Amino acid sequence: MSAERLDAHLHRSAVLQRGLLARAARLAELDRAFRQWLSPLGPWARHVRLANLEGERVALLVTSAAALTPLRYRQSELLDWFSVRTGSSCTRLNITVRSSATTGRLGV
Repeated sequence: MSAERLDAHLHRSAVLQRGLLARAARLAELDRAFRQWLSPLGPWARHVRLANLEGERVALLVTSAAALTPLRYRQSELLDWFSVRTGSSCTRLNITVRSSATTGRLGV
């Protein structure tokens, strides 16, 4: 590999890393704001985390199945909150239940 090709490859890698870090920071910021907004709604709210935000889809991770019913009941309100916060149209909500032991291993 020539020095120029290596330099170009390293530059692309650095740009990719900055993009991934910026995305992770944005998701962490949204998760904190979301959890703060959600917390007054009930004790089940502490079991909810933002897992991903991709296009129109909001993915939530919950550590208790007890959080599913209130989340589904408030689905429209949640999607509106994310749409306003992100400036994009969030229209789909995916919720995954994981036990707290599994969640710890996933690092979420």
